[in-house]
Amino acid sequence: MSTKLGEPIRLVLAGLVLGAPLVAQTSGELRGAVKDTSGLVIAGARVTAKQEAAALTRSTVTDAKGDYVLPAVPVGAYSVEVEAEGFKKFVQERVDVTLGHVVIVDATLEIGSVTQTVTATESAALVETTSTQLGAVMNSRAVVNLPLNTRDTYELLQLQPGVQSQQGYALFAGSDNPGVVSVNGGRGRANNFSVNGGDANDQFIATPAIQPSPDAIEEFRVLTNRFDSEYGRNSGSVVNVVTKGGTNAIHGDAFEFFRNRDLNTRGFFDTINPQFNQNQFGGTLGGPIKKDKTFFFVSIEDRQIVQGLPSDLVTVPTAAERGGDFSQGPSGPQSTFGGTLNDANMAGVLNNRPGCSSAVAGEGGAPIAAGTPWASIFPNNKIPTQCFDPTAVALMNRYVPLANSGFNTYQSVPNFRDSGIQGTLRLDHKISDKHQLNFYYYADDDSTLQPFSNFQAAGANVPGFGSVFNERNQQFNLSETWTASPTVVNEARFTYFREGQLAFNHPQNTSLIQNVCGTGVPAGTCFSSPGNPQAGITPNLGAAHEGVPFINISGGFSIGNNAEGELPQIGNTFQWSDNLSKVSGNHTMKFGADVRRMRFDQTLYYNVNGSFSFNSGGTNDVGSDNLFTDYLLGLPNTYTQGSAQNENVRSTQLFLFAQDSWKIRKSLTLNY
Repeated sequence: MSTKLGEPIRLVLAGLVLGAPLVAQTSGELRGAVKDTSGLVIAGARVTAKQEAAALTRSTVTDAKGDYVLPAVPVGAYSVEVEAEGFKKFVQERVDVTLGHVVIVDATLEIGSVTQTVTATESAALVETTSTQLGAVMNSRAVVNLPLNTRDTYELLQLQPGVQSQQGYALFAGSDNPGVVSVNGGRGRANNFSVNGGDANDQFIATPAIQPSPDAIEEFRVLTNRFDSEYGRNSGSVVNVVTKGGTNAIHGDAFEFFRNRDLNTRGFFDTINPQFNQNQFGGTLGGPIKKDKTFFFVSIEDRQIVQGLPSDLVTVPTAAERGGDFSQGPSGPQSTFGGTLNDANMAGVLNNRPGCSSAVAGEGGAPIAAGTPWASIFPNNKIPTQCFDPTAVALMNRYVPLANSGFNTYQSVPNFRDSGIQGTLRLDHKISDKHQLNFYYYADDDSTLQPFSNFQAAGANVPGFGSVFNERNQQFNLSETWTASPTVVNEARFTYFREGQLAFNHPQNTSLIQNVCGTGVPAGTCFSSPGNPQAGITPNLGAAHEGVPFINISGGFSIGNNAEGELPQIGNTFQWSDNLSKVSGNHTMKFGADVRRMRFDQTLYYNVNGSFSFNSGGTNDVGSDNLFTDYLLGLPNTYTQGSAQNENVRSTQLFLFAQDSWKIRKSLTLNY
């Protein structure tokens, strides 16, 4: 093997050692063979690809075998012209160069004058015969015209073979995002996203963070298997998005997409027909700043969504149970209390509650003492309200509604709200025939209220404890393409990507913990001991970050702010990359480097208000048919509490790659 072929192999090995490359394609490739009508190859024929709309031209000449290759051709529609002395000019119209594809355009020249033209109108072959990558391309027509429920382009990923949607599975943060798809059975958050060649991945949960409006997308490609060496980062799919650019003609559109509940029906378990208003409106505009030289394309989209989200059916205490009567259940009489008061300390707490012991005696109950069955203390499954924990009663009265669906079940339909605006700007400037400069800016501001905080499956199941997400994502993307020769093209790029999530799972309602009991319990005794303040819950974080502790009753309601906590965070990625494409004989080689400086700053308010869990089988479990008895008496199984902590991550990453497409003969290509 020659030295020239050995170098790429060594660089491939180096790339494997240094890590998976992350460079993304923003172009395609044109290649083909030129022959005369008798089948003889024509060497030295000039091949020119023209994109009239944006005044782009790429040229080369055929080699001794009559073959030609135009590497790194920008995505778009071209005409291909072939000229040779003594032959008529050949023109192939409507050649679509798509993202990451090799487009074959063969030409057969007829004897004649170059002033004569033979025009072919048939489309170039669509079958990929030179690449082993598996994937599909969606162009702008498909992106705009195919139905998209929320105008999220990444929903179209579900149309590709081997891709399975994860929507509806919200167990982990971001897991129900349309871009979170399982590819060939892999993890839903194992995909790599890029927009115009720049990084577009959320640093925290590995989901797509840059999602241009469908009307601004030229095309996108999803690769699901057998990636070239230039791709990496994740084990799932590779998704590349290229946005539209300006042309010599003014073009654009305006749109509004509107949905409401007028034609919707009530769900089988829903108590009402949920509200649903979805308005998404905006427009695009592109054209020349200077004809054949400088072009612009802008887009803007506003979205306003209000959607009622029915809760699950939640079991809540009945009016009788709130008054201490646990004798009746939804199917008839409840079972007699089967537990035992085993803890002497708890017996002392009950005896110290004003009026509890005398009320028990008045109902014919046994003295409150350790070792006494609860059925003896509270005969007939009736608990005097004087024995209730005052804080538990105050929280129940303030936050737990009465049943509205059946004997003891409650359903609510609070509104999810999403308000956002997105804008993009793309500038393309032709410095010279050899140099092209491109700039892209993306900004998206979004504010979301989720009525149920399901972050990490740890939120309440009744209204009033939702979460707020306020995000601003931005990408600055500057690239320069240098066509050094017909066979050498270099693309240098700098990308700055910023994720600002200053409100991430922020509680809908906050206050000092000592104020959450309302008028039912004085602030001095609400989760606090006046004689010993340190014995209470004291996060000392202020009203903006405190609130109702999370209280979970197995088989019943859950109240309180999400124990997983809020995570205000900011991510910054600085990316420098360079790709060099080189055609040498029947080898098409590509080399690249990618350097990234990443910063991620997060404050985690984990379980700062504390968490109470009520489960059956505890030391002092009353043994009732439901656990509301344990809750109202103040008998939790567990209590945990966390604290606020900061995380500041800094990393520098270097990736190298090299690859070669060796066309051994017309019907055999080796990629390595």
